[in-house]
Amino acid sequence: MIASSSQSSSRNVEVVHRPSSASVSRPEEQLVTDFARNSTVLQDGYEAPFGYNGNVQTILSSLKRSPRAFPSHPDRTFHLEFADGGNTKIEVSVGDDAPDDLDTYVGVHGMAGDVDAPYLHEILGPLIKDGCARGIVFNLRGCGDSTATSPALHHGGSTSDLGAVITWVTMKWPKSKIYIIGTSLGGVITAKTIGQWGDGCPVSAVALVSPVHDFAASCKAMETQFVSRTVFNPAVGAHYAKLVKKSKDGFDLEHWAHTRPTPFPPSSLGPPLPPLLPFPAFPDQELSREFLPFAQGTRTSSFMSSSSGTAPGPSSLFSASGSTQGTSPPSTPSAHSTSFCLSSTPPSTPVPEHTADIKAALAKSLQKIMSGRRILPQTLTKFSKGFVAATAHYLSGDEFMAGTSAVNDLPNIRVPCLAVNCADDPLMPGEHLPRSQAMESPFVVMAVPKKGGHLGTFTTKRWKKRHGNKRYHTALVEEWFKANDDMKQLRPRPQILHAQQGFVYPEGHPQMAFRETTALYLKLKYTRPIYPKPSLA
Repeated sequence: MIASSSQSSSRNVEVVHRPSSASVSRPEEQLVTDFARNSTVLQDGYEAPFGYNGNVQTILSSLKRSPRAFPSHPDRTFHLEFADGGNTKIEVSVGDDAPDDLDTYVGVHGMAGDVDAPYLHEILGPLIKDGCARGIVFNLRGCGDSTATSPALHHGGSTSDLGAVITWVTMKWPKSKIYIIGTSLGGVITAKTIGQWGDGCPVSAVALVSPVHDFAASCKAMETQFVSRTVFNPAVGAHYAKLVKKSKDGFDLEHWAHTRPTPFPPSSLGPPLPPLLPFPAFPDQELSREFLPFAQGTRTSSFMSSSSGTAPGPSSLFSASGSTQGTSPPSTPSAHSTSFCLSSTPPSTPVPEHTADIKAALAKSLQKIMSGRRILPQTLTKFSKGFVAATAHYLSGDEFMAGTSAVNDLPNIRVPCLAVNCADDPLMPGEHLPRSQAMESPFVVMAVPKKGGHLGTFTTKRWKKRHGNKRYHTALVEEWFKANDDMKQLRPRPQILHAQQGFVYPEGHPQMAFRETTALYLKLKYTRPIYPKPSLA
């Protein structure tokens, strides 16, 4: 069913949703259908201010500086290391004294963003106002001050990173309902993550704001439309060129070979992991001589631990030994916590190795970025099809765009999902929106205002008198989550399995393995030493 919910043609908001065809629909499916039919914000429609076309709204949104929804604080800042050695920084709005069952909103920023992304905090603000809920923001790998520590950059297919953060939240606050807000590229990552997770996804509901569902269509628009070709494409490409130059050592495969963790070593099974024990505290100021990651012991709620053992040899600071001696597992969970289990059989490694062709493509594309002879940086589309594709183990840019888009994941979504896409979005044109795929899942409702641009939807004074001083998509997302708050039942929590070196992962998803660590460890890991040259003998 594709229905229109507006009061006039100038304020038209297209609603794309198909109610469940089952004789008895699930409560979540009925909730989505009721929202699509009865939402006040959808029924009132959207009217853009005079002269605010898609390009104008997109530019204004990128320039708008909104205050953060919550201030950053070192006691509420955490760091995770992923299975391939990449990392992220997580910031939390409230401390450990907040109720465990407080709703948690996880914000996923978009291209050229970080934990301070204004458009993301503007959406989060009303949802966590006065501590009524817990807000979480995190850096996509390589963004902000999360320096790249592995030869992989974030992209639409970075589902394992978001999956690790979601798993971390379920372990830290097992009684909390989890909501996800994905913006732009973050919306693609969110849609793919929950689509691939399926019925076992622990997230209660998601909202996608201006998700770039189809990268191929987006690239075509950015290369053909005048403003996109002359403004957006080169500007975002220049941003990513600076980001790669800042973290160039992180994309060095030789450096990575010496610093990468091995949560799933290729060797045969070692001795069984030790029983679950409370994890010892290590103050941040102390650094073990093994230079291995350690959790921040000042937080009694931390559940990750360090790996200790014999001092590493010069060839590899972080290589896994044949045993798990000294590996401290997470603390024993409470009766209401996420369940833990020891993995009897290690899965095949979730970190693919770099083939000779991939190594050559990565080196070539990195050289193009680092070359000082270029007058202008690569455009975003060329950068993505070349460098980012190589970091994601793709030789073909077109195959990379198809493989990391979220179009084919929408039908598999099994949690309530709202997607807001404007028809005049210069980065995701309305004629290329995946309406048919969205209608394949009764859990998905897509709202398509005629105007609004990319992360724009600025409103008129008349509209603000009725809905408050906020943008259209902010008001719609707020109403969406209020509707979902009526669903009191928690989504299923994943069973947590142990890997080597203190890594844990949700059952069935070893690619989401992670361990909690510290900024000091990551800084030491990024500092490149002089490695011994291999012997010629």
